[in-house]
Amino acid sequence: MKKSILIATFILLLVVGWIGSGQFSNNVVAQDEETQEVSNTETSYSENSENNESEEFTFSVETKIFTSSLIDQSIELQGQTIHNKKIDVKSETSGKINSIEFSRGDNVSENSEMITISLEDRKEKLLSAEKDLERLSKEIILNEKNRDNLLRQNVERIELYEIEYASAKQLIDKGLSSKSKLSLASFNLANAKADREDIKIKFESTLASLEAQITNVKSVLKNIKLDINKTSIKAPFDGIISEKMVEETEFISVGTPLFSIIDLDPIKIEGYLSEFDVNKVSVGTKAFIEDSNGIKKSGIISFISPSAETSTRTFEITIEADNKDLSYKSGITTKIVIKGSELKAHKIPPSILTLLDDGTVGVKAVDNENMVTFYPTKTIKDTIDGMWVSGLPEKVNLIVSGQEYISLGDTVN
Repeated sequence: MKKSILIATFILLLVVGWIGSGQFSNNVVAQDEETQEVSNTETSYSENSENNESEEFTFSVETKIFTSSLIDQSIELQGQTIHNKKIDVKSETSGKINSIEFSRGDNVSENSEMITISLEDRKEKLLSAEKDLERLSKEIILNEKNRDNLLRQNVERIELYEIEYASAKQLIDKGLSSKSKLSLASFNLANAKADREDIKIKFESTLASLEAQITNVKSVLKNIKLDINKTSIKAPFDGIISEKMVEETEFISVGTPLFSIIDLDPIKIEGYLSEFDVNKVSVGTKAFIEDSNGIKKSGIISFISPSAETSTRTFEITIEADNKDLSYKSGITTKIVIKGSELKAHKIPPSILTLLDDGTVGVKAVDNENMVTFYPTKTIKDTIDGMWVSGLPEKVNLIVSGQEYISLGDTVN
């Protein structure tokens, strides 16, 4: 029994030893092969490195030839028609409405009578003021006549007293009269001269009072006439009545709204330009308009906002167009086309644009010697299928793929 166990154990050891010796041999061979491969790789790399040092490396990029085309720089945008002007006409006096000469929607002419208001006692006030003015004017004339009469009488008295004074002086010189007569003559002469100044002062005072009264009456008269004129309300300009706010027999006061009038000729079209386009137009630039009904008109830009809308960064513009036929109403959506000049440009994909270190935007191209060059560009306009730019030669070979891995001056395949 023990003998058999020993034999079995011996056999097991032999088998394990045989298997172990085979695995060890394989590992040694594999390790030798791996060492050999690494050695070969290093040799190959070394050889390639030596070749790279002796030969200049060349990049491969994808290019495409682009040719310039003439493009129209016209600007298209959406707009809306607005009226030229619109006002609410209000009463400037009070009274009962006698008549209304219009209906809502009527076309009216400037200065045509629209509403009349009852005169009431305005004519009586006017007649009374005119009579007061006439009376005061007569009083001035009468006052002038009285002044002239008094001054003439005064001159006569002065002449008389001068004679008396001269006679008294001669008698005194001859010793035939007393000094009291000379003093009396001198006193009378002095009083006569003083009376002349009093007459002038009194007349001027009376004249000033009368003139003040006349000025006041003229002011009253003017106000009465203005008030009478205000009873006839006229159209301030040619236009269309858009609102009627009162009816006949209605009593109105100062400030009561009567009607609204709107002017559509010329018609104004309001639109908004992008900050990219605002410097391409100016006041007076011609524009073409087409409304939603297909009606076309031409006009000119009359206003460009000096500041942009905060939310949209766009600039408001106003275009004026002739609308004598009134075919354009206010509030209609329109298409605006602002004509521009033709320009040579290239249509390129935006993805090929690149940026230099100094911030210059442009594209990379390949010249006849396969060397990378750079062209700065200026964007003309964007479209759905590409971007139009200027600044390139008429025909140019642009790099469309791989431009981010190469530098200016590199040679490419």
